[in-house]
Amino acid sequence: MAKYLREKPSNFKFSLHDAKIIDIDYDYGENRLIFKTQSGFIDIERNEMVDGEIILEGVSWDDSYVYIMEYKNVLTGNVGSFVGEKMYLSNFVDAFYSKFGSFDVMSEYDSYMTYMLSGFLKRGSEELEANIEIFYNGDIIYNVRG
Repeated sequence: MAKYLREKPSNFKFSLHDAKIIDIDYDYGENRLIFKTQSGFIDIERNEMVDGEIILEGVSWDDSYVYIMEYKNVLTGNVGSFVGEKMYLSNFVDAFYSKFGSFDVMSEYDSYMTYMLSGFLKRGSEELEANIEIFYNGDIIYNVRG
């Protein structure tokens, strides 16, 4: 039996951990998704926040989803019961600005053609948990200001 080791990538320069996404823009013609942050994201090498936006290219709108969980009788993010909704990413993006205040990223995962964010979504005074699953075949671009 042949054994193959899948190595963890070591070339990540930036992390969205602790980033607060305050707006999401899209270009359906170019299949691009743009995350705009309140105070940037982490430059891993320098271990500091940098201001900028994140662009995903080659997004497949038909294969990308958002899962929203509303916890019942337990604090959001803890183990317990919840009710939820799965929606297309395009519907979430269309509703983001009017329905949600922000998305606080707790973790991100980038794999072969799949980019996932998990964190907490603000809806009025409510905290919800959400997972964003993006199927893409392009690049992830970090536009850093300054």
